[in-house]
Amino acid sequence: MDQIRAMKVFLRVAERGSLTAASLDLGLSRGGASAMLTELERYLGVQLIERTTRSLRLTEDGQYYLDKARAITEAVENLEDEVGSAERQPRGRLRVQIPAGLTTLALASALPGFLAAYPQVDLEILSRDGVPDFVGAQIDAAVLIGALPAIDIVARPLGRIPLMTVAAPHYLATHGSPASAADLAQHQCIPIISSISGRVVPWRFRIEGEVTTVPVHGRVAFETAAAAVVAAKRGAGIIQLASYLVYHEVRAGTLVPVLDAVRPGSNEMFLVHPRHRLKPKKLKVFEKFLIELNPKTREKWGVRQDR
Repeated sequence: MDQIRAMKVFLRVAERGSLTAASLDLGLSRGGASAMLTELERYLGVQLIERTTRSLRLTEDGQYYLDKARAITEAVENLEDEVGSAERQPRGRLRVQIPAGLTTLALASALPGFLAAYPQVDLEILSRDGVPDFVGAQIDAAVLIGALPAIDIVARPLGRIPLMTVAAPHYLATHGSPASAADLAQHQCIPIISSISGRVVPWRFRIEGEVTTVPVHGRVAFETAAAAVVAAKRGAGIIQLASYLVYHEVRAGTLVPVLDAVRPGSNEMFLVHPRHRLKPKKLKVFEKFLIELNPKTREKWGVRQDR
């Protein structure tokens, strides 16, 4: 029995929930796929899938085997990519954690081009912030912005993301516009709570040529940037975020830049993966895609609007 091939049949059946669909995906007859699955179960001495005429359901052993078999088959594919010929096309599933705002506002529209270029690569994008759980969530890589967590990773710089400090026009009409970073002490600010450190992220400004951190306070703080943007648009206070998160609002005029003269520059963006793992070809081409994407969007995200 070709155990790796049998594992792949089992994985596809489990993912598709249908023996017929899985066999079509793999270019097998339904009977051939069923025979391989039966042979695998006989070899293991356990039933992996309960089969009826109408449905398939993983057994407890099947669920356990699913997680282990996926890791094994992906490790084999990664090893083949690493040592295989240069002509071998990238292939397999790539599971990447990317901040939700970055996924929605920048990556999603560009991904069809990547998928067309690499038809044998399947992407699973987890839209979340925080320290990636590479083992528990079966993540291959993650995009992180700003300070890196103290875990054993390899980090590849992808570029820099500009920061913007903005507020709603009606907030500024009521409370006035801060003339300096020190004036923020007299304003309602809406800080972001870091999903990595659990602490409020200090704001940064370039003062007399030096980037300076400024602690800010407000009556409300959010862990998610999207919520902070909504609150700022309703006049709750001033926010400082990566410019892609407020690009559309600034263009529409629902949020306007403040303290642009001391705008703090940008945050570094990284693609990270566990140090001990091989770097498969599918991850290398996705990394290249991200590096090429950043310059195309940076000019747009760095929009300034003089008012």
